[in-house]
Amino acid sequence: MLPRGFTLKPVVVWNVAKAAASYALSHALRRPITWGRPVSLMIEPISRCNLQCPLCPIGARELKRELGSMTLDNYKRILDSVGPQLRVVALWNQGEPTLNDALPEMIRYARDKNIYTMTSTNGTLLLQRNLTERLIESGLDEIIFSIDGLTQETYQTYRIGGQLATVIEGIQSLRTLREKLGSKKPRVVMQWLPMKHNEHELPRLRETAKQWGADAVEIKTTQIYTDEQAAKFLPEIEELRRYEWKGRKWETKRRYQSCRRLWFSTMIDWNGTVVACCFDKDEDFPLGNALAQDFGEIWRGKTYNRMRHMLLTQGRALDMCRNCTEGLSSYYLTLDLAERLSLPAHKRTAGLEEPPVQVASLNDPDTRAGRD
Repeated sequence: MLPRGFTLKPVVVWNVAKAAASYALSHALRRPITWGRPVSLMIEPISRCNLQCPLCPIGARELKRELGSMTLDNYKRILDSVGPQLRVVALWNQGEPTLNDALPEMIRYARDKNIYTMTSTNGTLLLQRNLTERLIESGLDEIIFSIDGLTQETYQTYRIGGQLATVIEGIQSLRTLREKLGSKKPRVVMQWLPMKHNEHELPRLRETAKQWGADAVEIKTTQIYTDEQAAKFLPEIEELRRYEWKGRKWETKRRYQSCRRLWFSTMIDWNGTVVACCFDKDEDFPLGNALAQDFGEIWRGKTYNRMRHMLLTQGRALDMCRNCTEGLSSYYLTLDLAERLSLPAHKRTAGLEEPPVQVASLNDPDTRAGRD
């Protein structure tokens, strides 16, 4: 499979070459060099959410910065300023993107620039806000549904406030309309966080996801911040964790200490604040504001380079960097591996007492009526 946004367009190839060369040279000389510009951009449409997932700062209502929603005009200004070399735009950060009414128009604006577009959603509002057709027609390349349970009981343990049947119906509605319109996009990805309360369901995940309409399944290991969260949520199967117990604390299973993100990507919040990545959730280390400054000046400016210099000379000195996924061998796991790892736990639990949630087929006229 080719990388997302792959193209041989000269401006893109030249930028990737410059970014890669400056990344390598920066580490050799231990000082920041930034010849290239971001290849990918994560941008926050909104910092509010309708669910209360306990490990998410916005879901737990613990986000300290100001909440708000990005306007379409501001989004266009930011996208234009980042530059024509941009290949991927991920529309998410803290918050549920489908709460922003302008989301389809944001996607369309990026697609008109031949940028690969992605968004991630809890899926609970897709039908309620009549977004299915608008998202397909926007040209969206990929949509990720965050689903962590095959039954309402396991689902609601983490996705507090959500109804699994509503999410499944939204996925099936999207697939049905996509096929009706003869489109192959958006690619539907079902994302799964293995946790203590749901790891026994992993052997059934592949077939269930197929029945619900997902094109692919992604297994992403769970992030925690406290020992209490580790005790409650980290799966029993050690290989399904991104952490290992060292001394008196949990530490990530890191392969290397460097950080490519500061040379290849950037993160911009709803208010235009530029941060190094999505792990600076509260904007503790703002690097500039893309609505008040030229992005090129921010990208190559003293503040951004100070952050790069710190990574080069001090490693992961900041808490947010120590809990980052960059360099982890256990960030994403293949479905094949997760299934093999979960078999012992599956046998111990002897299956689920409650069958996976089912909804009526959307080919049934009674179910299809009134949608979109």
